Amino acid sequence: MKQFTAITAILIMIFAASCGSGTGDKGGDRKKSGHVPDTGYTGVRSYVRDNVKLREVEFRNGVREGITRTYYKGGVLEQEIPYVADKKNGEARWYYPDSKLFRVTPYVNDTIHGSQIQYYKSGRVKAKLDYTDGKRHPGIEEYTMSGEKVTSYPEIRYHANDRYGERGLYKLFIEMTDMAENVKYYRGDLVKGLVDMDSLKPLLQTATTGYLDLQKTQGHLADSVTVVAAYLTGFGNRLYYRLAIPLPYKDLN
Repeated sequence: MKQFTAITAILIMIFAASCGSGTGDKGGDRKKSGHVPDTGYTGVRSYVRDNVKLREVEFRNGVREGITRTYYKGGVLEQEIPYVADKKNGEARWYYPDSKLFRVTPYVNDTIHGSQIQYYKSGRVKAKLDYTDGKRHPGIEEYTMSGEKVTSYPEIRYHANDRYGERGLYKLFIEMTDMAENVKYYRGDLVKGLVDMDSLKPLLQTATTGYLDLQKTQGHLADSVTVVAAYLTGFGNRLYYRLAIPLPYKDLN
């Protein structure tokens, strides 16, 4: 009886091994043909810290698609940013802590393009800043709480220290007429009428004044030098000034 049982067990093992033999290619092919790649999460995912929701993101196939929302610590909505194919597209909105609209910024493929509008809590327009392909237009529109347009901005000016005769040096001093300290000065120019920070080089400056030392340079010819000033207004926005300064000597650089 024991011998019969042992023989039976051996036969079962041989049969099982024969069923599992072969290259396995057919089984592998069937598995591959029926496999659907995991394209990522689709739905809304919340990000929470200490039981407080900080952010809420809409996904489609693992990338941001829809509205991403962030919240103040108290749970009040702080901003809404629309995404298409993982890039900012559409009007992004920021809110005051009391839920009133603060700012609307238009995006095209992660780049600000169009008019950014800032609001008072009353709903009146506070400021308007225009962008083209992510680059600022130099001017702005700002309004008081009563709706009056702000026009009382300072002017940009310069004076020179001419030491060309003794040292080949022509020193320029650039400042605002109100001697404002909230200004950044640059050498360079606007690009197609737009502010391109990559084309501007910061000047050395004190709190109120930018300095530009121009030196006699053989082979250099220029009738003028251009500077740009970025003035921070009382509303917290940058107003850009362009100033082309004529040069008395053409070989200054």
